[in-house]
Amino acid sequence: MQMLDNSIKIVELTKTFKDGTVAVDHVNLELKSGEVTVIIGPSGSGKSTLLRMLNLIETPTSGSVLYGEFDIMGKGFDIQKHRQNIGMVFQSFNLFPHLTVLDNLNVGQTTVLRRTTEAATEISRDLLKQVGLIEKEKNYPAQLSGGQKQRIAIARALSMHPSVMLFDEPTSALDPEMIGEVLNVMRTLAKAGMTMVVVTHEMGFAKEFGDHIIVMDQGKVIEEGRPEIIFEKPTNARTKEFLKRVIEKI
Repeated sequence: MQMLDNSIKIVELTKTFKDGTVAVDHVNLELKSGEVTVIIGPSGSGKSTLLRMLNLIETPTSGSVLYGEFDIMGKGFDIQKHRQNIGMVFQSFNLFPHLTVLDNLNVGQTTVLRRTTEAATEISRDLLKQVGLIEKEKNYPAQLSGGQKQRIAIARALSMHPSVMLFDEPTSALDPEMIGEVLNVMRTLAKAGMTMVVVTHEMGFAKEFGDHIIVMDQGKVIEEGRPEIIFEKPTNARTKEFLKRVIEKI
């Protein structure tokens, strides 16, 4: 059986905001299918903006994003179908507060994918078991901890059966003791071969599960490579400075 091409090629991608701020500056990257790409760098370096342009939550000013063979900004490209295939987990959870955990997982499946409630519920319960929260299916988001909310958000994204998962600093809003439970779910996905692009400050995860590390600063990619190279033998002075500062905080 032919493997689906989930590679993403970024060509001269640029985002300039209305106030003139250049958030992403002529970035060129290849994000390989089946790999975990981790984007690191100082706050304000353009990491999240770059990630959000991969499914056009943020519209590029110029450049292109190729998913497999297709330019996602091309005329006639079905961006809604693309977003179904590219799951995204935000730092702020984005759960529906008026819906139970189970209904949060079911709603996209029944309204977008047109699954029956019975079929959606079966998939949702299986995913809740995978993230260790099946006992919370009748709870509302307000009754959950931050770590539980984020695990539910990951399960909800997975319920759409995406081929690629984007993570925008998924642990940054969590208390330290809750970070591990979310990273454990992400580790499971990485081991299963899910194509993932992760913006994070969790250097341990980047070292252990990143196949390719990208370092950004001031909207540009300043260095990229295997984790053992980036973390042990970085060549860019700004990369060295950033890693030294991050490691000192640990």
